[in-house]
Amino acid sequence: MRSGSSTGCGINGFAGSSDKMDYHCYTVGAWSGDSAMHWTYARNVRTGVAGWMRTDTLDDFGSDVWCGF
Repeated sequence: MRSGSSTGCGINGFAGSSDKMDYHCYTVGAWSGDSAMHWTYARNVRTGVAGWMRTDTLDDFGSDVWCGF
């Protein structure tokens, strides 16, 4: 979980595979190779920590709601 939608942003916390996540929205971050990285903003229900997670690291690919900012 990061402070922004980029791997260059600081780490806010971690989410384990058994942690439940409350998804808020997604956005598109920096390009990697031929494709843009999609990021979901989420809150870890167990720890209360919120941050951005790359959607390709999530089993269900994160939020389907556009952040729109």
